[in-house]
Amino acid sequence: MSDHSMRLKTAVRARSLAEEGIALSMGTTAVVVRGARAEALWHALEPTLRSGFTRRTLTERFPAKGRAFLEGVLDQLEEHAFLREVEEEHELSGSELVAYPHLESLTARPYAALRALAESTVRVRSSCALLEAEVRRALGRAGFREVHADTESGPGALLTTRLCVPGHKEALHLVASGRGIWVSGPRNTSADPELSQRVRTWFEGLDDTGSDGTVEEAGLSLTRSLVAAQLSLALVAQVARSVEETDPPRDPEFMVTTDELVSEPHPFVVLPALDPRVPEPLPREAAPPEEVTERLDSVAPLWDRVFGPVGEPRPDDLEQLPVGAARVDRSSLFGAGATTATARVDALLTALHAVARSAGSESEALGLGLTPSAAVGEAVGNLVTEDHDRWRDTDPSEPMSASARRLWAALTLRFGVDARLLHQKSDDLGLWRVTVLGPDGAPMGASAAPETDAAAHEALLRAVARVQLGRGTDPPSFVDTVSLPVTTTRTGPVTASLERWAHETGLVRVYAPGGAGSWAARGVYAVVASWT
Repeated sequence: MSDHSMRLKTAVRARSLAEEGIALSMGTTAVVVRGARAEALWHALEPTLRSGFTRRTLTERFPAKGRAFLEGVLDQLEEHAFLREVEEEHELSGSELVAYPHLESLTARPYAALRALAESTVRVRSSCALLEAEVRRALGRAGFREVHADTESGPGALLTTRLCVPGHKEALHLVASGRGIWVSGPRNTSADPELSQRVRTWFEGLDDTGSDGTVEEAGLSLTRSLVAAQLSLALVAQVARSVEETDPPRDPEFMVTTDELVSEPHPFVVLPALDPRVPEPLPREAAPPEEVTERLDSVAPLWDRVFGPVGEPRPDDLEQLPVGAARVDRSSLFGAGATTATARVDALLTALHAVARSAGSESEALGLGLTPSAAVGEAVGNLVTEDHDRWRDTDPSEPMSASARRLWAALTLRFGVDARLLHQKSDDLGLWRVTVLGPDGAPMGASAAPETDAAAHEALLRAVARVQLGRGTDPPSFVDTVSLPVTTTRTGPVTASLERWAHETGLVRVYAPGGAGSWAARGVYAVVASWT
């Protein structure tokens, strides 16, 4: 906390929790100060917090035995943005009374933001006169005094606004519509021409079902009024950010509204192309989540149901025994794993590889993972498995483990598949490749690793999954190779051993391709492997 004079925001309210403590809330945010004496101490503190204080002075005046409590309260108030600076105040006009609560929730300098809002200029350009009128009215009610209509030809979106806050770069926001969906924003940052084009491209990519998305058809009065209000809130928030000069978010967030007036915020996640020709330093993560489910939760914005670049990997009603299975929404892609959670990760990675291919950026030795180690292991595995000249047929070096035997029994006894295992070794690499061959001799699963059993286990897992998933078709059949890749090096024991092998032998160079930093910022790591 700075040593400026601070005060409690007017919207903060306190509610007694009896002996448990006291709950402090503002809007949808709430914190609990616990302790039997918390309520009494809060009531003693509140007048000072509301009138203004500096942290140092307040702490020095507080009894020594209660300073730990005070420090904890102030830390929570600061962490949840319940405090604002003591500013020069003035009597609020009608429009300022409307804007002030929103500004106070966004910034520690709401009166400075009010002044900036009044001094700002907005230029509105639209291909829909009715929407333009609604937006101009909403901006006027929000406190913008200078709102002008730009009469030049439209830019291809339904409506754009250009906000000029004195002393700051011009900010761009937009409203776009099509097929019963309205997009307004971004509400947490400024757009740029590239982002605006991506939004228009997204609308062009919608399935051509239902209405044709014309302005006249989508231009319902209530919807226009709602998206105009949402856009004005986004511009007010932009003014607040300009006062505090906060960093832009990782992903822009748009309000998405349907003609039925269902409105929700959605992140617009854009994964850049990966360029193996431009190496970047390998990604590092200090403390990756240990649990697979936590890793999945950390990348949930990737499958946002509106803007997500991939669909959600879900088990749906797929069989989950003897191996886990998952399907990617909005696609025919599947994943498999020892558990349902690892199957979801596998499906997600398959979908992300498809995103990389669609951008023209995938090489054979590209590895993706939710940890740096997993990405390195898959990249090395892709490199070695595709080098067909290094392998010779041989006998296995060791008997199958109990887990591999269970998969073999499931494939041959439970599912009745006349399969056989092909073991191959690369003497110069010191690696094993194991392939499960079906009745027709076609590969059903393949993997490679320094240890025979790790490769056999993953190859058998893929083979069992293909039969298990195919049981849901009529007639039963093996899953298409595009839907569930045959050859992978994604299981934990395989990726860990391949990463270790690459480090110890020095035969492989691993590096991050250009654009990998943006992927890593969203929880997905990209690595390329090449021979040294």
